[in-house]
Amino acid sequence: MTALYQIANDFAKLTDSGMEPEMIADTLDGIEWELEAKVEQILAVCKNESAYAEALREESKRLAERAKAADNRVASMKDYVATSLEAAGKKSLKAGIHQVTVRAPSKSVEITDASALPPEFVEYETSIKPDKLAIKHQIEAGVHVPGAQIKLGKPSLIIK
Repeated sequence: MTALYQIANDFAKLTDSGMEPEMIADTLDGIEWELEAKVEQILAVCKNESAYAEALREESKRLAERAKAADNRVASMKDYVATSLEAAGKKSLKAGIHQVTVRAPSKSVEITDASALPPEFVEYETSIKPDKLAIKHQIEAGVHVPGAQIKLGKPSLIIK
């Protein structure tokens, strides 16, 4: 079967040719059938690939949940070993090929009320975000907005 772009090119060439209208109509009917068949095949592949992508996303979620459960088990076992060594009064221990040391807990700051902090202990962050919708409306109304322009995206395909 002919490639889709070749069918589309044949379609365009035929309408620009100097052939008789009846011959053009008959040929266009044949090409249109081929075009419809090719598009149908491609859309069927798209549907299958979309289903496959969704299955991969679901499997990814399932595997991420399993990985998180494994990480939680590891953290729980490490906490268990640390607690047991502390209870035994040991700071370190050699167990076969492994060497384990219980480190003193690190200190961290917990902010209970950020608004009560003195200004010298607060960092300010300022971000600038253009209002693209307002800019679009202005440009479409004929107003020149320096530093912005309308850009056309790709055409999109709607499948029903």
